[in-house]
Amino acid sequence: MKILKLSKSVKVKVNPYVITSRRLFLSRIGTELLVGLLLINTWFSIPFIPFGLIMSSFFTGLIILVEKFFRSTFIKKIQSILYVRESLFDMLISLNLYEESNNLVINSATLNFEITPNNDVMVKVPLFGNKFLKLLKNLEEYLIPTLGLPLISKQEFPDCVIYKLGHTEKIEQYVLNAHTLTKEFFEDIPTPIIKLSNTQQFSLKSNTNIGIYGRTGTGKTIALQWYLFNALAKGCGSDDDTYLGIVDGKAADLYRIGELLHEELGEQVAVGSSPQMLAKLSRKFIEIMDARFEIIKQNSSLNADAYDLGMMTPNFLFVDELASIRDSCGSSKQGKELWNEILQNLGLIARKGRQAGCHLLLSTQDPNAENIPVELRNQISAVLYLGNPGSDRLRMAFSMCELENVPTVSDRKGEALFYADGLNSVEPVLTIVPFVDVKTKREFLQVVRNILPVH
Repeated sequence: MKILKLSKSVKVKVNPYVITSRRLFLSRIGTELLVGLLLINTWFSIPFIPFGLIMSSFFTGLIILVEKFFRSTFIKKIQSILYVRESLFDMLISLNLYEESNNLVINSATLNFEITPNNDVMVKVPLFGNKFLKLLKNLEEYLIPTLGLPLISKQEFPDCVIYKLGHTEKIEQYVLNAHTLTKEFFEDIPTPIIKLSNTQQFSLKSNTNIGIYGRTGTGKTIALQWYLFNALAKGCGSDDDTYLGIVDGKAADLYRIGELLHEELGEQVAVGSSPQMLAKLSRKFIEIMDARFEIIKQNSSLNADAYDLGMMTPNFLFVDELASIRDSCGSSKQGKELWNEILQNLGLIARKGRQAGCHLLLSTQDPNAENIPVELRNQISAVLYLGNPGSDRLRMAFSMCELENVPTVSDRKGEALFYADGLNSVEPVLTIVPFVDVKTKREFLQVVRNILPVH
């Protein structure tokens, strides 16, 4: 079974590997040829027919066994390892990622790889302070064509870069309605997790603040509804000691949804559209957040947060079109003071909310500095951008990403670029926002009643 101990490191040196694809192929051909010759020999060298038939059957069976062995899962696994290893070895040679002296290799880049049970290829590239450093940190443009696999993620660490390549599972949009979206849908989803599609989700433990961007007609309201449904399904607005704040600067779709929730759930859902209401709601949000900090401090666990304690339902403050709130403040002294208070409150929530399970969601048509102040936008780590943004808006929305291989969003309604901390990706990825088909107030409230947790 020593054959299982294949080297999964790739380094340039002379005659580096005993087991190669060519030798494996030649072993198969040689074994089958040898047994075939022995089979032919029995036809001519054994005069006693019954014994000759027995030997012929034996060698024929042996050929079949050899063929089955080389077609087995065991050999296919080895062939996969050999293919990746030899492809990476050839790539190192072609990129000259080694140094020679007197026909001896004295220095070489090293690639370590692993093939996961899902047939994804993980390539770990150790980094050293040599002339190969810059190329090794940007190796994905060579790995993709070399292995014939798309890049799934890229993780950078001080001492290495880890590339993950493979065929991603097809994204399927959740399409639900007032009858199919029930509490059963959310039953097996942990409290910190928000699902976006059959293959994509993100954790509130890693993302205090969420940004939803998109022009009119791209599905921004549908995305806001989905996040609201997730907040409600987790108990926000219905559990004791929770608070769901909803502020729509234009008093439009989100405001009307908020009024329905307020009528249905009561005082734990607060709704507004004016600067005064946002200031009031954000103050209340901070009071609840500070009270949670006091509870967390009393816990003996080190660096615990609301999710670690398992006793706090997440709180959410939804703010749509913050720029309209700013415009409503005006240019008077009182208006400027009010706006500064709002910014101070939102900034405090953005910086400190995660530990207390208090989350800020900001949405706008255009995430420029006028619509969302830079100090707030830089605190947003989970972004959903519906539609196909231009390069300037892309840089503003995804300033935390490298933006070298950004996928193109189609005209399909609900398709968006998505990024969140904790996804092991350096680029935004494509997603499709879940669509909940509710056309009337009655249907909307039916969904709300269906998803509220049982107390």
